[in-house]
Amino acid sequence: MTKIEAYENKLIKGGMPKEAYAEYETLLKRVRGNFLRLQHCYTTAVQFPIKRSQEGIDLIQWALEKFPDTWFPTYSAYYNMGIIHERCSNYLAAYEAYRKAADVLSNDQISYQRTIAGNLMWMLLHVDGFKYSEQLEKYYALFLKTDDFEKAFINNEFRIAVAEIVINSYKGITDKAATALERALRLSNPNIVSRIQGILDKHRVKDSLKNTPECAAFLKTIKL
Repeated sequence: MTKIEAYENKLIKGGMPKEAYAEYETLLKRVRGNFLRLQHCYTTAVQFPIKRSQEGIDLIQWALEKFPDTWFPTYSAYYNMGIIHERCSNYLAAYEAYRKAADVLSNDQISYQRTIAGNLMWMLLHVDGFKYSEQLEKYYALFLKTDDFEKAFINNEFRIAVAEIVINSYKGITDKAATALERALRLSNPNIVSRIQGILDKHRVKDSLKNTPECAAFLKTIKL
């Protein structure tokens, strides 16, 4: 383990007071380039426990100001900021962080645009109380263009189904809304096995649903 890795583990376990920034910056200066310095910061920040989430957010914001770089580490920094906010159920803050990540992307980063659309779609559903909006439908349409493997993850299948409930219910297409509801409820079963679990087993990854209390409550209100 390198000296900087040991220090990062110390920050993750023990916290990051203001005086820790100076020492961390000194260690980061030994890392080659802002790309890797920024990467060190957001990968460390996202590992902070929930009770110290604000420290993670502050660390990423500090890193963005201290080590500006190209689109990818900047996108990743905002993306991880969104993950931290989402983990804390700060849906509006997560939505705004994911929007900042999306804003970094150029027209050439199509696959990233499609992926982040899924995060934006999911957060907007929560921010708007699972109500329809044109923006929601735009995110949904873009996310549908992701590759089949990405859409096969249980969370992505589930989020698409929830969006289809909202969109089709608003448009009065009750049969499609009912089909989407059936799919969402099926995916909510804790015993369901991911369609791609066989592939993921090779990497020792378990694919399981991470629903929210807000979404679970919404699904209980649907009558079709």
